Amino acid sequence: MNDKAQRLSALVKELRGSLSKGEFARKLGVDRSTISVWESARVYPESENLGKLARLKAWTLEELEAYLLEGELPTEDPLEQILRKIKTLPSESLAKVSAVAATTLAERIDSTEKLSVKI
Repeated sequence: MNDKAQRLSALVKELRGSLSKGEFARKLGVDRSTISVWESARVYPESENLGKLARLKAWTLEELEAYLLEGELPTEDPLEQILRKIKTLPSESLAKVSAVAATTLAERIDSTEKLSVKI
């Protein structure tokens, strides 16, 4: 198995995590057997499916391809990685992130106001 195939196999296994191959396949909209051949590095994903894998990793397709070909991990500001990941979230998850962000900001504003009153 070449380096590209090994990296693809490891990446798919990492992204699948504790999900079964069937669960992960449903999440990506592919057959269970597709996950098996990716993990065994017998078949390379089509561009559309590479894009799905990239989004799960919060990478661009170009970053994923560079990683698979050359082993280069994307170097990016952590905040930019978070923002890019937020853009890929489903609406329900995005609503949760927004609620937590609003609550956290309100708490920080409140604590800042209390500090300025004491000073």
